[in-house]
Amino acid sequence: MKSYIRISTMLCLLSCLTVSHSQTQVTELSPNEKWMQAINDNPESLESLYSKNAIVISNTGDILKSRDEILEAVLNSDFKVQEVSTIKIIEANANYDYEIGSFKNKDGELMKHFIIWKTSGDTILRELEFLAEASLTDVNIEDINTARAAWMSNCNANDANALIENVYSENTLYYNRGRLLMGRSDLITEYQYMNNPSYKLTLNPLHVEVVNDSIVFEIGQCKGSYNGKYMLVWKKNKAGKWQVLFDSNI
Repeated sequence: MKSYIRISTMLCLLSCLTVSHSQTQVTELSPNEKWMQAINDNPESLESLYSKNAIVISNTGDILKSRDEILEAVLNSDFKVQEVSTIKIIEANANYDYEIGSFKNKDGELMKHFIIWKTSGDTILRELEFLAEASLTDVNIEDINTARAAWMSNCNANDANALIENVYSENTLYYNRGRLLMGRSDLITEYQYMNNPSYKLTLNPLHVEVVNDSIVFEIGQCKGSYNGKYMLVWKKNKAGKWQVLFDSNI
């Protein structure tokens, strides 16, 4: 009987120790949680979370074009983050991920962002981030589908000029492998390969995220002459037409 009591006591102590140990284990922070923690507690540490030539873009047209500019902007502001969450993340290829997420600033205002992550082993760095204020709104997704169909129609007609002039905003941006092109003329030059009669492409959306009444994020899969992921920011212009404000493929 005494032996049984001693064994039971030992098992109980072992169980208590196991529970105590599990409660004190530190959970690894996600890349976004590390970003939030750095902004709130140690902005200088943001340097380790962005690639050297990282870019931050807002839907108002502000652009920070390097890690140094991003760090300086955070240090010189009272920007804080209450919470951050991932809405959708998709592997673009072996070296990049696309993410759509949201966060609340210190005033509780909701923001949505998409992020291009550069991945290498255990290292995950922010390479590009697009920010926009979010609000509850009704957007007719069929209007986005119509705009996407117009994109494919112009592309598959092998007329890069018409594609850019008809479907892209005047201040459109295009990002690919570290290069940020700005404006229609630069993108028309970039997309001259689409004039080849054999070039054909289909865009298949994987996730469409309404941000507000004039901004919609989209991640999708290209099929045809190019088979890879794409990311678009659709913006409704003053005439009510949805156009591409930002375009990226990696």
